[in-house]
Amino acid sequence: MIPTGYDPITLNHWLWFKYQCHECSSADFQRLFENVIKRARPEFIQIKPYGNIGDRKCDGLFHAEGTVFQVYSPDELKQAELKKKIKEDLDGAVKHWNAILNVWVFVYNARRGLPPDIPGALDTHRKRYPKLTIDHLSNDNLWEMARELTLQKRAEVLGAPNGYEHLFFAPGANGKDIEQAVAEGRFVLVQDLMSPINLRDVATAMAPGRPFGAPLWVRPTVGDLPWTAAAVEQAEIVNEAIDRSRDLLPRFSVFSFAQIPLALHLGFVLSDRVEVECYQFDRERKTWRWPDDAANPDLDIQVKGVPARKVSKAGDAVIRVSLSATIAPDDTRAVVTGAVEIDMSVKKPDVLWLRSPAQLAVVANKFREVLTTIRDHMPGCERIHLFYAGPTGGAVTIGQQINPRMNPPVETYEYSRQWNPRYRRALTLGEVRT
Repeated sequence: MIPTGYDPITLNHWLWFKYQCHECSSADFQRLFENVIKRARPEFIQIKPYGNIGDRKCDGLFHAEGTVFQVYSPDELKQAELKKKIKEDLDGAVKHWNAILNVWVFVYNARRGLPPDIPGALDTHRKRYPKLTIDHLSNDNLWEMARELTLQKRAEVLGAPNGYEHLFFAPGANGKDIEQAVAEGRFVLVQDLMSPINLRDVATAMAPGRPFGAPLWVRPTVGDLPWTAAAVEQAEIVNEAIDRSRDLLPRFSVFSFAQIPLALHLGFVLSDRVEVECYQFDRERKTWRWPDDAANPDLDIQVKGVPARKVSKAGDAVIRVSLSATIAPDDTRAVVTGAVEIDMSVKKPDVLWLRSPAQLAVVANKFREVLTTIRDHMPGCERIHLFYAGPTGGAVTIGQQINPRMNPPVETYEYSRQWNPRYRRALTLGEVRT
């Protein structure tokens, strides 16, 4: 018998629904809206543009009730354009559908919420048309409608969970089969801000394990937002996925091509609440799969500068982590100096240093030891300044070790050889609302 309560299929469909809303064009979202609503209420009538008369400002309706829907899903919700669009579509609907019109519904795909003046604009139109009910339906409202569909209808819209069709839809499928499939699968988290990641390469890297459903894309709009705002957006995406899958004890496979501050922040948000395995792109082999012959990886990480006794004065700590390149103390001191400065480094820093998950485990252990030493020997430490030169997989791993309840805020930095000084402060782990 399929278990009740927490439903991993629903989580799977939610992730895929969110991905479609984030990536789809205006036409794609309208099609998604139509596919959901006509299964929720078969009396829904689809309207398509016809010749030079168009769709008469109607993207679908419940004719008997006199409800007209208008769908809007631009790449970016610009307030002035949206206000103009609402007025034009509403006035057009009143003109063309006046004989039956009782309810006008503004359907929108807002990836990060509505502009602030739009609710007021809708109120203004309610006063213009006092006999007309003016309502709105967001992509989140549409998901709640999709959630209530039967599994068959939802699968018709969003597909069967990727790789599990034989378990969920095969005759005789039972709860034990499903639990085993969930245990073997992993949620894939893709953070490809700097270069697109091929999902086929992801599946190859995970074999013989396999992804559980559609990937979770973490793509805060870094180019348009300050670091802190990008981190907040990233945290919202990850925390929502974790909260919705809490009962499943989810395991995440992380693939990251991102700026180091956001890779550190991703690990910080994931923390140790969930099981995480990080992958690293091999530049020579052009693959995310760990080498099968990675015998005797370099596990020797040296730590220098840790205080041997308590530091009486208050101050900041500086940690330099040199895995792919050596961080010069002069470069970090150009932006900040610490009462204590600690170096974590490998013997020969190199962009190809990371060859095995075992190395990530050593990085995690060494970094935790450094944090413990700071807590024990620097009770007055106010901030930790973290300078990291290494692979993104290592950055995510280090970020997981930072517990805001046990450690002071951690400042992260972005590096460029063309800058003077070469480091610039990015975001603070422990002060960002997550």
